[in-house]
Amino acid sequence: MAFKYSVILPVLALGGGDVWERPREVLQMIASAGYDGIDIDAEPDRIDQRRFREVTEMAGSLGLKVAGVLGAWGTWHAGEQRDLASSDESVRQYAVNYCKKCIDLSASLGGPVFQIMAVCFHHEYPFCSTPLGTLRHNFVRSAKEIADYAAPRQVPVAIEPINRFEGYAGFLNSVVDAMSIVDEVDVSCLGVMIDFFHANIEDGSLSDVMRMAGNKLLHIHLADSNRQAPGTGHIDFLQVVRTLSAMEYKRYMALDCIPPRPDLETFLGYSISYMREMEKALALQKRLYESH
Repeated sequence: MAFKYSVILPVLALGGGDVWERPREVLQMIASAGYDGIDIDAEPDRIDQRRFREVTEMAGSLGLKVAGVLGAWGTWHAGEQRDLASSDESVRQYAVNYCKKCIDLSASLGGPVFQIMAVCFHHEYPFCSTPLGTLRHNFVRSAKEIADYAAPRQVPVAIEPINRFEGYAGFLNSVVDAMSIVDEVDVSCLGVMIDFFHANIEDGSLSDVMRMAGNKLLHIHLADSNRQAPGTGHIDFLQVVRTLSAMEYKRYMALDCIPPRPDLETFLGYSISYMREMEKALALQKRLYESH
C-alpha cells in the first residue's frame, strides 16, 4: 500500500522556507517533490484568518491536503507558556483555551488532526519539582476538556509524547504513557501521535508501540533517530513500513526534521524518495514470499 506524506510547514521555515512569506514558492516545492499534504501552524491569534484561507486554498489547488494543525508548545516555538499540565489554574486554562481556538481552526479546514502535549515552561531534568501524579491529574483534566470540545466538531486530537529532555522528565514521555491517558479520558476523538525521534529515545520497539496504539494512532511525525531525514540515522524504516502496512495505516506521516538539511529541495526530495523506496522494497519482499 502507498502511504500518505505531508510536510510540517514550521520546519521548512527553519530552513528559510516560510510559507507565510512565500506561499506559492514553498507550496509548489512541496507538491513538486511528491507530497500529499501539509501540516499548518496552529496560531489562530497570530496569523490572520484570511491568510490561513489563502494558503490552504493555494495548497488545495496544488493537490495538497491539510493533514494536521500543528500546536506550538515549546517555548522556542510558542514564545509563551502553554502548559496543559500546570498546577497554576490560570496557566492550564490559558493552554486549554488556546487548544479550543486551534480546534475551531481545524474544523474550518475540514477537521485535520490537532496535536497536544505536556511541556513545562522552565525545563527540569532529571527530576520534576511537581509530583508526577499531580502532572498527570492536571493533564487528564485538560485532555478531557479538549476532547469534549473537539468531538462534536469532528476534529481528531492526538497526544504526542515527547522525550524527557524536552518535556516533563518522567511524565508523558512514551507512547505507553500517552495511551494510558487516552484510555482514561475515553473520548472517541482522542488518540496518539508518534514522533519517531521521541519514540526512538523513550520507547522500545517502534513496531510494538505502533501496534499497541492501533486505530488510536492518528498521525506520525517522520524523522530518523538523529532528528534528520529518514535514512540518515539508525531507525529501521523498512520495518516501520512493514508494520504500518500490516496495520493498514491510512493516515499521514508528516516530515518533521529539525533543522532541514542540507537545503530544502534536497531535503524534501530525498526524504520522500527514501520512504517510497522502503515501500517498494516491502512490496518486492511480499511478491518473493508469495511466489514460494
